[in-house]
Amino acid sequence: MDILSFIFLGFLLYIVVFLAVKHGINYSELGLLMKKKYNIEEKSTKLSNEDIEKILEKENNQQN
Repeated sequence: MDILSFIFLGFLLYIVVFLAVKHGINYSELGLLMKKKYNIEEKSTKLSNEDIEKILEKENNQQN
């Protein structure tokens, strides 16, 4: 039981630190300056739930 709780707490700590560092770098003045200087943009997909369902249905049909 101790090993499982240790693994869970380690994973939780990793997630918290990862998100804090990522958020801290992306929204700091230096991070914003780097984004402007090198034209770094995060790619985001704008798919609706219907689009995702259509894609999944096509994949299911191809597998069958």
